This record gives sequence, C-alpha cells and structure tokens, in this order.
Amino acid sequence: MLEVFGQGLLLEGKSGVGKSDLALALVDRGHHLIADDLVEFYVQGDSLIAHCRRGLEGFMEVAGLGIVNLPRLYGEQAVKDHAVLNLVLQLDACSDGAYERLRPLQLSWQLQGITVPAWHLPYISQRNMTIVVETAVRLNLARQQGYDAEFDFQARLARIMKQGTA
Repeated sequence: MLEVFGQGLLLEGKSGVGKSDLALALVDRGHHLIADDLVEFYVQGDSLIAHCRRGLEGFMEVAGLGIVNLPRLYGEQAVKDHAVLNLVLQLDACSDGAYERLRPLQLSWQLQGITVPAWHLPYISQRNMTIVVETAVRLNLARQQGYDAEFDFQARLARIMKQGTA
C-alpha cells in the first residue's frame, strides 16, 4: 500500500510478480509507503483508510535483499502512517503481449461495504512500470474529477470523421 500523488494505491498480485520492487521504485521517486504485506483497513465515512499494523511501519521485504527499513534508508518522508484507498492495481505477469493494449480491465474492489476502482495491469519487465503506475494513478484522479481521455478521444475522432478529414 502506497500513497502516490496524494492518492492511496494498493498493489495486488501473486508472489514474485514485482510488487515490492515497484513499491521500492515508487518510494525512490518520492512517493510514500503505507504498508508492505500487513495492510489494515478501517472505514471512515465512505472511504477505506489503509494503515500498517502497529510496530511494523516502514519495513518492507525486497527479494534478494531481505527486510529493509525504508525510513532508515530513505528518510522519514518515505513512509506515511495512513492513506485513503483510491485505486487498486492488480498486477499480472505478462511476457507474451497477450493483453488489452487500449484499455485496462476495469473491475471494482470491495471491503467492508466500500467499493474502490480496480484495474488489471499487465506487469511487463521491459516496460518502465514505475511510470506506468504513476500514470494509472493520474488517470484515475482525472476520472474522479470527471475527465475520461478515452471518451474525449472518441468524441474528437468522431468530429474529424464527420468533417471528412479522417
């Protein structure tokens, strides 16, 4: 669980898919870890608030390195104590290009009666997944603010086609 651009982000996926490496890269870029594997949630109003189990804040398991203490390595700003959950990214290992290129598979994620947007995101080692995840968070934030790039693109394309310039 991280906070990226002020948005709470939960990374899900099978063991070994790259969640911890991705979280570490996001922290390195100035974002904040909330919790590694021991994320706890509580309801506040119509939001899910995520936090780390008390006593384990700032610790993270990194394959090949073992347990790391992020505040010790990156400073206290690397960790926040809680965040509102805004988006869940379900990372799926994908190496053969067999995935939807134009649109993430959109789902919803529910806990304690609260529904949060969730997307399946192919994790491809040849891509800069840190940038992809940051962009997914920005895209979700734009959607929360009422902007849908896909709808905008389709409307513009329809106007161009109607004008006969396509």
